[in-house]
Amino acid sequence: MIDRIKRLETLLLEEINTLVSKKAANGDFGGFVTITAVHVTKDLSAAKVFFSVFGSPQDRQKTQAALNLLRKEIGAQLRGRLHVKRIPSFSFEYDDTPEKASRVEAIFQVIEKEHEHGK
Repeated sequence: MIDRIKRLETLLLEEINTLVSKKAANGDFGGFVTITAVHVTKDLSAAKVFFSVFGSPQDRQKTQAALNLLRKEIGAQLRGRLHVKRIPSFSFEYDDTPEKASRVEAIFQVIEKEHEHGK
C-alpha cells in the first residue's frame, strides 16, 4: 500500500505542477510558484499539496487565494487526465522550507565569516 501511495503522490505532484505552471503563465499567481510536495492520506481520500512562492509575502497571499479558488477546477482537470479510480480531495498549504533553508544558509555564512576573522 505504501508503494501505491508514493506512486499516487508522485503522479499528483507532476500533474498539479503542470496545471499550475500553465495557470502561472497566464499571470494568475503572484511570484514564481512551485509545487514542492504532495502527501496523500493512507485511505487515499485526501491530500495536502505543498507549494512555495518566490516573491513577496503579498505574492504568497495572492497565490494561496488563487490556488484555493482553482482547487475544484484543478481537481476536475485531474479527473480527466489521470486514470485512477478516485482523485483525493486536496488542499493547498504553503511550504516555508525554502525560506528556512535560506535563513540557515545565512547563519552558516555569518559563522564562517566570524571564523575567518577570528584566525
